[in-house]
Amino acid sequence: MQYPFTEEQLALAELTRDFMEREVAPVAAELDAKTNQGDCYPKEQINKASHLGLRTLAVPKEYGGAGTDELTRALVLWTGAQTELGVIKCLSQCWKVTNAIARLGTDDQKDRWLKMFVEDHDCVVSILSTEPETGSDNIYRQPDPNLGLKTTAVKDGDWYVINGAKRFNSLVSYSKIMLMYARTDPNAPLSEGATCFILRGDQEGIRYGRIEDKMGWRLYPNGDSFYENVRVHKDDILGEVNGAYASIEGIINRGNAELIACSTGLCRALFNVCHQHAKERIQGGKPIIEHPTVASLLADMLTSIEVAEQFMWRVAWGIDNDPTYNSRFTVSSKLISDRLGMHIVPIALDILGGVGIMKDFPSEKLVRDIITPWHGAGTDSLALLRIAQTLDLPA
Repeated sequence: MQYPFTEEQLALAELTRDFMEREVAPVAAELDAKTNQGDCYPKEQINKASHLGLRTLAVPKEYGGAGTDELTRALVLWTGAQTELGVIKCLSQCWKVTNAIARLGTDDQKDRWLKMFVEDHDCVVSILSTEPETGSDNIYRQPDPNLGLKTTAVKDGDWYVINGAKRFNSLVSYSKIMLMYARTDPNAPLSEGATCFILRGDQEGIRYGRIEDKMGWRLYPNGDSFYENVRVHKDDILGEVNGAYASIEGIINRGNAELIACSTGLCRALFNVCHQHAKERIQGGKPIIEHPTVASLLADMLTSIEVAEQFMWRVAWGIDNDPTYNSRFTVSSKLISDRLGMHIVPIALDILGGVGIMKDFPSEKLVRDIITPWHGAGTDSLALLRIAQTLDLPA
């Protein structure tokens, strides 16, 4: 990996690899092939991972977790993604939400929500932002108050009443804790008029819709949900009123090497499949890895993957340790990892030939998984717009 990881970090990565190969790999293809997307959710594997401490990596030690940093979590995610993305992504979603609660929550919120999370090995979590008509507008925020979130939270004494709908949100209908983004000031731009609330998954007034039938990441479900007069006490506001995007997003966007770890892990797995195939496949009387063209294609894949991985490690380390870290790097790393996938998939299919598109060969699932996150945290074109916002452009 060519990065100065500690012995503890490498041991945790090895624990993850062993768990994924032993408990997940034997059932991953069967779960992925379920025709009903709702049957793909790996509940048993999440529970077993939790008993090893993998679900609670981001929870501070004083609340019963491991208190790991971003670099450690990126290493665990990258390692697990090489076996099966869906299971490890369910776990990383937990890290993202519990990290936000740990860093922004009041003592009371941490006592209640983190304790609940740690004690329940089946507890997973969601972030409720994307809606039926608002996705990119929530990410590429503009001054027009009519753009972005439509879900509302209206103050009623010490309570807020939430109404609206969410779409495509991860782990919805399985989650027991959810971070809900809602409009609390309809006359302000989204960056100044949205608040984050902590909800229980079984709260009165919440109704769940379909689980989306996805092409890839099928063990990591996304679904629809609807909110009808859901009452949330002011004590369950995470961060400041009207400050969701200034506080929560500051943590989630700055402190998250998640998508690049997913993508580089998947790309590394696809390289490993191609490398092994090239050593075993005989053409022209010798393994195809001995043909200069194939060796050059493998070298192209490996070089691109290693460069993206090194940027990922630097980003993950910088999030926690570099006071000059620019959150633009988080967006850039996501863009690079997406383009890495677009670059290596056609190379892999060239190396693998006909076997590469057969559904019983591992590359078929990896290709579906690699192209799935291209829209995550916004499309690549949106990522470029966000990066452009950081430039010193003339008014």
